[in-house]
Parts: sequence; structure tokens; C-alpha cells
Amino acid sequence: MKYTRAQTKLNLQLAFFCFIFCSVTAAEENMNDRNKLKKSPHEGDAFAAYLENDSRNLGGPGTDRAYSNGFKFSYIYAQDEAPTWSKRPVHSFGFLQKEAEDAKTNVSISFAQQIYTPNDTSLATLIKNDRPYGAWMYVGFGLSFKEPSVAYYLETDVGMVGPSALGEQVQNGFHDLIHDEHAKGWANGLKDEPTLQIFFQERFKTYTKRYVDFIPYYGLSLGNVQIAAQIGGLIRFGLNLPSDFGPTRPSASDGDSFVSPVNSGNIHKHSAYIFAGIRGNALARNIFLDGNTLLESQHVKKYPINSDTEVGFGFEFLPVSVAWSYVVRSPEFEEQSNFNSFASISFVYAL
Repeated sequence: MKYTRAQTKLNLQLAFFCFIFCSVTAAEENMNDRNKLKKSPHEGDAFAAYLENDSRNLGGPGTDRAYSNGFKFSYIYAQDEAPTWSKRPVHSFGFLQKEAEDAKTNVSISFAQQIYTPNDTSLATLIKNDRPYGAWMYVGFGLSFKEPSVAYYLETDVGMVGPSALGEQVQNGFHDLIHDEHAKGWANGLKDEPTLQIFFQERFKTYTKRYVDFIPYYGLSLGNVQIAAQIGGLIRFGLNLPSDFGPTRPSASDGDSFVSPVNSGNIHKHSAYIFAGIRGNALARNIFLDGNTLLESQHVKKYPINSDTEVGFGFEFLPVSVAWSYVVRSPEFEEQSNFNSFASISFVYAL
């Protein structure tokens, strides 16, 4: 796909921004190395990676449609040690500053992409009765506040939807690696649109026993990518259940991670568990169904309410935490009432 000079310039600017951002963060981390050496391994920062795909290689159905692929890479700063660059936005809002004083706090930065396609990716022509091709790439800034029985997460994402989000290049580049056919309809996808998105979620521990816990939650999302509300819950069964608030998924607006680098209470214990969850979603807007905000683009008539169900397993072998789940999403729009599914895996490594 050919890019205009303006699109090429925008891509170079985004790459330059990411390079500068990562360089500044790396420099700050090097300055703090001496202080980190004084801490135990379970009190340091953490790296998190998330991958979601409908490929059989990840345990998905192998359909290559709807929510086709997503990834997110995050750096989670040590508990109660917010980096210098994050203190100004926290102090700008009184309620955030109060939460930071009263609860255990983690700050995170992330880089992510999500890719959505219609069911038939072999056609180069516009498919009028199916969702548009779309990709979203963004940089996120997250804050989590954790108390023994409740946790809050707030994340702000800045990015781009459209060709500049590089969905076609990522999807077809991966297809080249696995010797699969290209998705041919990206020319009919969403157009370039800058995005600003805010997510909030609160989780509770309403029932905790030796081998089981129940974690209900609710959340809100606001921005030109999605305007929605969510409510759901997770139940876990296992040995030495972690002191966290359960696994998270980036595509579910769960934020970065409720998993703290400090596993307080079970620092020297490993854990293994199975889990199941359900969530309901009330949607006022979804750019991947409604199309671009101001520009004319392909769109479908979405259902205002849908649901996700998931089952999976997780284990924690410190300093590593891993969770895998199989997600089934109810029909999202009227033109094609199909259930879609994908696999999701998260990996957290406490430095």
C-alpha cells in the first residue's frame, strides 16, 4: 500500500517520538540503578507483555476475523516509587494524589496495537455487510492504586487509528512468516484519525478463601475510540492464590495490570490456578464498528450491548507470572450475528 508524503512524515514523527520517549525513560532508569540494588528482587520494577490472537498457535480458533490480533508491552514502575515525569499529572488532580498517599501505587507506561478485520480477508473490494478493516496503535500512561480488598486503575492512551497504525504491514508481514495469504481489503479500512482514550476500572475482593476468590469489577471508557461501560467478575480456584486482583486483557479495557511486582503475603510461595469470567459491555461508540468520527468510512449497525466470557489458567513462579485465557465474544453488530473468539496470554516479569 502506497503512502502519501504527509502519511510518511507522520509515521517518521511517531517513530521519532517513541525513540525519544524510550531514551529518556532508559536514562532515568540508569540513574536509579544504585537505589534498586538496595531492594529485594520482589520489590523492583516489572515488565509485562500481552498477546491476543485468534491463531491456533496461541490456542485460538484459527479464524482470522473480527478482533484478529493485539499486543501490548508495558513497563511497571516499582510499588510506591513513581518516576519524576509522572508526579506532575498525579499532583494536578487532588483525588489522584489522595489515592497515591492512601494506597499502594504503581505507575506504568505502555506501547500497544490492536487489529480488526472483516470475516473474509480474501476480497479486495469493500464488504458492505461486515465491519471495516481497522488498526489502533497507541502509547499509554497508567496508574494503579491497590488496597487489600479494592483496586483502581486509570489509563490514558494517545495514538492513531487508520493506515498510520500499521495494521496492514503487521498483519501481512506476519502472514509472510507463516506462509499464509495476505489480507487484501485494507484499502477499504478506517482512515487516519488521532485518538485520545481514557479507561477507568475498579475491582473488589468480595470473597476470599484458601483455595478460591471472587473478584467483581466495573469500568468506564471515554474517547473517540470507545465510549462504553463494563461490569463483570472473575472467580479463581487454585493453590496459594496470588494477592493480586486477577489477570487482565488490554482489549477488555482492563488497563495495564493489577498484578503488583510485590506479591505481598506470598512472596516465597508459588501459585497455580484456573479461572472463569464474564463481563457485559454497554456501548455508545466503537470506532471499529461505527467508523471514523468525522470522515466518511465503512460502518455497521452495532448492538448496544454485548458480552465476553473467558476461561483460563495462570501460575506464578516468582519472579514470573503467566496467565492464558480463551475468550468468546457475543455478536457485536446486526449485519452478521456471529460469535467470535480468540486467545489471550499475559507475561509479567518482576525485575
